[in-house]
Amino acid sequence: MSLFTNPEIIRNARIQLRPRRMLIVAGISASLSATLIYLYLFGHVDLYVQDRFVAGGESLLHTILWIQALVLVVGGGIASIHAIQREKDQNTFDFQRLTRLSPLELTIGKLFGPPLMVFFVFLCFIPAAIVGAIYARTPATILLGAYVLLILGAIVYMAFALVISLYLQRGTATWAILFYLLLVLFTAIPNSSVYLGLGPLVPFFALDVARQATWSVGLGTRALPGVLRQPNFPDYFFGIPVHHALVLFILYLTLLAWFIPAVARNIKRDPSNYELYTPGLALGFLCYLNFIIFAFFSWGSHGGALIPSALPGMFIKQLPPPAPFDTQSTLLALNIGLFFIFGFVLLRNRNRMRRRLHSAEAGPIAPESIWPAPYIFLGAILVGAAMILVIQWKRDPSLEWSLAVAIFRVIFFAVWLSRDLLFLQWMNLRRGRHPLPLGVLYLIAFYVCAGIIVAPLHLMQNPFTAIFLPTPLFVLNTALWTTHAAEWIVALMGQAAIALIFVFLQRQQIEELQPHPVESRANASASAA
Repeated sequence: MSLFTNPEIIRNARIQLRPRRMLIVAGISASLSATLIYLYLFGHVDLYVQDRFVAGGESLLHTILWIQALVLVVGGGIASIHAIQREKDQNTFDFQRLTRLSPLELTIGKLFGPPLMVFFVFLCFIPAAIVGAIYARTPATILLGAYVLLILGAIVYMAFALVISLYLQRGTATWAILFYLLLVLFTAIPNSSVYLGLGPLVPFFALDVARQATWSVGLGTRALPGVLRQPNFPDYFFGIPVHHALVLFILYLTLLAWFIPAVARNIKRDPSNYELYTPGLALGFLCYLNFIIFAFFSWGSHGGALIPSALPGMFIKQLPPPAPFDTQSTLLALNIGLFFIFGFVLLRNRNRMRRRLHSAEAGPIAPESIWPAPYIFLGAILVGAAMILVIQWKRDPSLEWSLAVAIFRVIFFAVWLSRDLLFLQWMNLRRGRHPLPLGVLYLIAFYVCAGIIVAPLHLMQNPFTAIFLPTPLFVLNTALWTTHAAEWIVALMGQAAIALIFVFLQRQQIEELQPHPVESRANASASAA
């Protein structure tokens, strides 16, 4: 089935692309385009610019691309958030799940169907963009590359919004839209000066691409007379400069390969059976995100995160080399959020656990009692090992470093994460309304109260504090390890002991959900019959 014969896309086209509505939208877009063309090309004369038509074309193209990016990213994302959530509100989603469309076909229909009017508005501004590109003397390959990035990036954001829509309940669409808009704003902020040598991830970067004169990473931005040429947009892949447009293109394709299957494997299931990824796929996605972090991390002078100068003949400023332990602390801190998201994907509620225990392939209760600790611990060890290997490769040999301390930090980090997620899994198996949000609230309250007590006592570096707060782990170095090695081992054992308590509590909850022998024999007899 092709994109143009997908029944879901055809249904949305009949609803949204009615001739009168299309005519009104095209008229408004044409009027706005004509106004902008007159304003930038003929409306004013700048005596300080030698070729005002080139400058006007630059401004016109920049404005049109900004409008198109706003329409696609914001408008398309909001339409995708409503794509499944609105069907659930209208009680029509169950009928769509029962159609003969395959999960992938239904997913493609939901991805491109609801934003059809958004794509039509985008197309209405193409003529004005072409006029601006002609006057600005923009090379055709540059304009085409800008549009490829803009469209592909917008589809990625729509796919992520579709994932959100899949999990939305009644009355939560407004909060989801607010979260989506904050995500767009956050990803638009360049972060290369802080931790990552990676530019902005939003498709609005297409506006900067359209200003280029060449695809080279050097001083390639087109300059108007009297305007200083600026460097192109390099990212640093393990210290090697790579054009940000190429990086974005690859990132967008790989993210689509993660988002679309996530929707397709759940869209025809009952909402109570949703599982974003299998444990193995979730672990793979976690490793994929960490590979991006490691590859574009600002490794300093020995990693190659360089800041090119815009003036010829000037020295290139270079970031100072980070201390290896500081680098590991930063990477561990960046992974806290990723691992908690990974853990939330793996958590099972009472219904999923009950179905698992009642299934014919249900195994012994012991493996269920430690869920999801095995995957969390394995993921932390894999990520930590890769982290240590890259630091060993990129570090300055003259700076402080101890392989034994680095390995201990990774193990402590893995045990700490496993403890907290075992607590959340236990809370998620308890009776009551919204047990998981309540567990998250308890966890936040615990850390806030512990921080309020520990901070005034100046115990943030005390090894025993690490039983309650992970902050001492991030300042652990060879000096602290040498003087307090026994205390750190005791703190690690304390973390493991707390984790075992939550394993015991989870086992009690699972025993409540286990089928009784009489019920099991009845189910077996029914299956045999």
